[in-house]
Amino acid sequence: MRGRLIPVGLSVGVFVAAVAATMNAAEPTRPQTRPSTTTASTTQAAVATRPANSYSKITEKDAEQINFDLLPGDMDFVTPVAADLDNLDDGSRKRLVEWADKLNDWPGAKEEKVPQRVRNLLHVCALADMAHSEFEGETAYVIFEKLKSEVDKDELIKSCLWVALYLNEGRAVTRAPELGWDEEIDEDSLRERAGVYAAKLAGRLLGKLPKKE
Repeated sequence: MRGRLIPVGLSVGVFVAAVAATMNAAEPTRPQTRPSTTTASTTQAAVATRPANSYSKITEKDAEQINFDLLPGDMDFVTPVAADLDNLDDGSRKRLVEWADKLNDWPGAKEEKVPQRVRNLLHVCALADMAHSEFEGETAYVIFEKLKSEVDKDELIKSCLWVALYLNEGRAVTRAPELGWDEEIDEDSLRERAGVYAAKLAGRLLGKLPKKE
């Protein structure tokens, strides 16, 4: 796992550092540099994933590698997740619904291989967060609900753990013009942010999140 290039907050850094230490210890022969990846934008997101990845190794027990207490809160500046959409006025809700329709038509959301599809959509959560979109937390809420409704729970947990623990595998979605993000986002930072969103969704599925106040 490559080091973090852009700090995104102490709690995120602690989480990623802990994951990195675990993965480095578990995979001493893993190459230190990331294999060449293809930025997933629109039609590129529908291309088959690279055959070699660690998804097949993942079990639910791997969730023990994540300290869910160290994740940023859902109302924090980074990786926000809305609890619901009740705060939206009619105009905002209409814009979000129109965006969600575009998301459903986006090739990255139709990826045949479920683990890469999950990664694609969690990268969209990170794009909305890092680009400070109008609907940062709401984007994560919509995508979490979409994934929970479309993907078998056990497969979704496994996919989320893969995204959270193997940040640099699979393709990255560093831009998505059809969804409103034309400019490239730094890939390393985006993968890190998406990993935190993946851990947050896994935590929900496993009953470890949201945090008890």
